[in-house]
Amino acid sequence: MRKRIHSVLSNTDIAELLAQQAERETGILSRAYRRAARNAFLWPEEVSHLVAQNRPLTELRCIGPFIEKQIRNWFDEALRRPKSVPALRQDFISMAEARRLLARRPFWPEKLRGDLQMHSRWSDGSATIAEMADAAKERSYEYIAITDHSKGLKIAGGIDESALKRQGIEIAKVNAALSKSGSQLIVLRSIEMNLNPRGEGDMSPDSLLGLDLVLGSFHSALRTTEDQTDRYLAALRNPHIHILGHPRGRIYNFRIGLKADWPRVFAEAARLDKALEIDCYPDPAGLERCAIENCARTRNAYFARH
Repeated sequence: MRKRIHSVLSNTDIAELLAQQAERETGILSRAYRRAARNAFLWPEEVSHLVAQNRPLTELRCIGPFIEKQIRNWFDEALRRPKSVPALRQDFISMAEARRLLARRPFWPEKLRGDLQMHSRWSDGSATIAEMADAAKERSYEYIAITDHSKGLKIAGGIDESALKRQGIEIAKVNAALSKSGSQLIVLRSIEMNLNPRGEGDMSPDSLLGLDLVLGSFHSALRTTEDQTDRYLAALRNPHIHILGHPRGRIYNFRIGLKADWPRVFAEAARLDKALEIDCYPDPAGLERCAIENCARTRNAYFARH
């Protein structure tokens, strides 16, 4: 019997095929394909490996028997990579691909010293500050910053000035416990401040004085198609902001994100000694190829001086 040779489709290829299939379906089935497409970027290993090992694809998040059959059909039909990918879904890479990149550069994880974008139960996170500190210790981090949303983003449970002050007391207690236990980890006081299109924050300047750093992020008017360079420059020039959070604000297969003269934005960030966040999840922004090099250069220039 002739052995069937499976085509080699990456998880990003499969995500696009799932997204295209979602556009051909309606109702519950369409939503199921869309969820599977989005989650394909978070699958820990390539589907091709599971197929080669004859493992069930239902091991993967958001894959049931019906969609598993469809994916296996694509492999059996020897489909090639999708020829055309709309801008709404371009330039994302999968977790599986990211892991391969890290495997080729084993020294990269060793340089990871902490996390400066973390939400706790004070806004839309799921853990306490103490629990987050424990997780950070397990990863040998030197620092983490608690950056819960500010009051302008009510949908995410944003905190006001009074809550921010109370949170600071809790962080101080966690740091005291860490020090007493001999841990070198420090929890930084911070906030992800909501910005309006003029780059202005929603928290009083006095409430920010005691913080270790401030992230500024746009959460409104994110579907504007006109060039938004001035908006970004205004945010970077806001004297209270140290880091510009999730700059583009794009979401895989949902929102294309804002446009700007990125070399100009990065240059201004470097001039002002400020950093830009690189997002690593397909829902908020995605692992985007096009921005990583410039963002990393700006980030490295920032942390080399701090």
